[in-house]
Amino acid sequence: MKIQIPDYIQVLIDLLNQNHYSAYVVGGAIRNALLGLPIHDYDLTTDATPDEMLKVFSSYRLFKTGIQHGTITVLSKGQPVEITTFRSENTYEDHRHPSGVSFSDNIEEDCKRRDFTINALCYNKREGLIDFFGGIEDLHHQIIRCIGNASERIDEDALRILRALRFAGRLSFTIEENTATEIHKQKDLLHYISEERIHNEWVGILETNALSSILTEYSDVIQVFIPELKEYIIQESLTSINQSPLNANIRMAILLKDISNSKEILERLKYSGAEQTVILSCIRNSEYKLSSKIELKQFLSTLNIPFDTYHQYRTAINPNYQRENIHAYYQEIQNMHEPYQLRDLAINGNTVKELGYHGKDIRDILQRCLDAVIEKPENNTIEYLINMIKRTS
Repeated sequence: MKIQIPDYIQVLIDLLNQNHYSAYVVGGAIRNALLGLPIHDYDLTTDATPDEMLKVFSSYRLFKTGIQHGTITVLSKGQPVEITTFRSENTYEDHRHPSGVSFSDNIEEDCKRRDFTINALCYNKREGLIDFFGGIEDLHHQIIRCIGNASERIDEDALRILRALRFAGRLSFTIEENTATEIHKQKDLLHYISEERIHNEWVGILETNALSSILTEYSDVIQVFIPELKEYIIQESLTSINQSPLNANIRMAILLKDISNSKEILERLKYSGAEQTVILSCIRNSEYKLSSKIELKQFLSTLNIPFDTYHQYRTAINPNYQRENIHAYYQEIQNMHEPYQLRDLAINGNTVKELGYHGKDIRDILQRCLDAVIEKPENNTIEYLINMIKRTS
């Protein structure tokens, strides 16, 4: 089976081969190539040690960031490529990290330490596709399976629990029975995983195609790090989550919509300030009345996230939301450049200050002016607004 390898990768393999080292593309790139999915990056593995790689690639720009673990990053035709020495791993001490790594000259030994069969496929042009653990068959049958003993693989690295869920959701695959059993049995090992790592995998899970089946079948696993996400909440959220493709923040807002300590949950899971703003803004405005263009402009004046994001969220959670009407109002507001924010006003704070106002009064007056132009956009002229301020003072 022939797989197309881009030139910027092949040139690195060729250079290692010319120096009498073997090299393979390994992992996700091969899996995605066989599935016909986009390939975002290529990882290489080789029997060259880190010191030997530094000599081979001495004419390249490179980074030694992971060199203690056998990994260097080489810049090839402007693209960063990670290259890692074949290795085996010592005993795992904290259900996440090996106590050490040993370099190896055996590609099978290197593949044995990986998580799932579909991620342990190797390829180069000279030897073709190499599959030690039945990964091709598992791809064919759409199965996520741990390499070797599932209990040992998960005990070694508990993050594999969430990685299994992410791959199953993203590829719409089934988790093989023994692997699934161990995921449920060892779910509490997730307490050993940092919140940052959990956050990254959880966001990946939320973005997957088959999220509803993951939420349904593995709710007990998710409750380890979001205990507030009771089964009935998940079930009530499924219809909304299954709407047209939604991003991770919108789906998280749907799940947390009726949970009182949603902000605390987001902070606990190390959501960034920007992510929290999107999720909490959606939740806070779940019931905002939007039945006219004026109401929409009043709402837009306070909304601190993109309206399209809110519009998707609201469409997903509320079957009675007048999606087409609201979208038409929004388009009209944008096309006609109708004012709905303080910065859209024909006057500013300096104008009000020149009329003799100070401090909080300036903000209050500008807000009254905004209310007036939201109701009648034609009122947004310097003359009208100054006269209005003088009339109402």
